[in-house]
Amino acid sequence: MVERRQQLRYAAAETASAVKYAFEVLAEPLRVDPDAAALRLPVPDAQTTTMVGEVGWGSRPAAVLACPGCGSDVYQHRPTTVIDCPECWREVTPERFSDLELRYLNCPECGDRMRHGRRHPEQFDLPEWASCDTCQYHWELEHF
Repeated sequence: MVERRQQLRYAAAETASAVKYAFEVLAEPLRVDPDAAALRLPVPDAQTTTMVGEVGWGSRPAAVLACPGCGSDVYQHRPTTVIDCPECWREVTPERFSDLELRYLNCPECGDRMRHGRRHPEQFDLPEWASCDTCQYHWELEHF
């Protein structure tokens, strides 16, 4: 009787091991890829094939502008921060953003320069969109 119980325990352990192995084989393709952690849905209004995106002026990527005094690059981290030149110490309020020359927008995902443009130049004197060719990040100005 004891020998039969040991045989049954051994068989149960083998079966459990086989089931666990089968589960691992079947579940492996369904596991979350740790390298795909940044994969997010695209901006629905942009109708693009981007992987990551934002909408609205408040989520605009960081901008590099030309200083109106000395012409050097001025980095504006957020759209609501004061634009201040590190060279000549000139300060410009964020409301005067459109008065300055926009050199480029900086991608918040990979740090590369973004292509940007305006779709309605007669209505807006601000960039309305920006796309990063490196990581496919896309930003859209929300104007409904």
